[in-house]
Amino acid sequence: MLPAAAQEPHLSLSPGTPENGWRAAVRPVDLLSDSALIRPLLSGLPLRFHFQLELWSDRFLTDGLVDRAAWSLILYQEPLSSDYNLTRSWDPDADEWFATFEAAAQAVERWYVSPIAGPNPRTGTYYYEARLEVEILSLGDLDELEHWLRGEVSEESDFGGAVGRGLKRLFIRLIGLSTRKYRARTELFRPQ
Repeated sequence: MLPAAAQEPHLSLSPGTPENGWRAAVRPVDLLSDSALIRPLLSGLPLRFHFQLELWSDRFLTDGLVDRAAWSLILYQEPLSSDYNLTRSWDPDADEWFATFEAAAQAVERWYVSPIAGPNPRTGTYYYEARLEVEILSLGDLDELEHWLRGEVSEESDFGGAVGRGLKRLFIRLIGLSTRKYRARTELFRPQ
């Protein structure tokens, strides 16, 4: 299942170009070559890929946050058909289905262009910082997340449910299904 020449899983980040207005692009690389993520996915547990991207202004003493964006992907294998479903937070009603693991992995591990507008030319020196957290979800977490993505959030605070979810996440981490975290940062760039 693993490619013979698989690289170490990482996050790739590009600061963009003058042609695209210095909008960053981020890409997960070889994340789905990690057997610790593949096994739970093939066992029916969904994976959540949560991206965070920030644009920073490089200043003499303290850097300044200019803008930030976050988005998520959910990937799971349908148990009856063995097809893979990919849902994106920016369009939760437009699921994509894939017949093979390789096709699903290729869809996840593509370039994502930043929703953040790039900096204006000749306004200083900048850099982008990206974080990606890959988390193994329980099926209940997936159902709860799908409701949230569709805007179906309850106004009531469910303290008991929150404690239960926290204990469930702790249990998942204790049995070895831990969260994977990746970071990347661009070199400093000066838009011209």
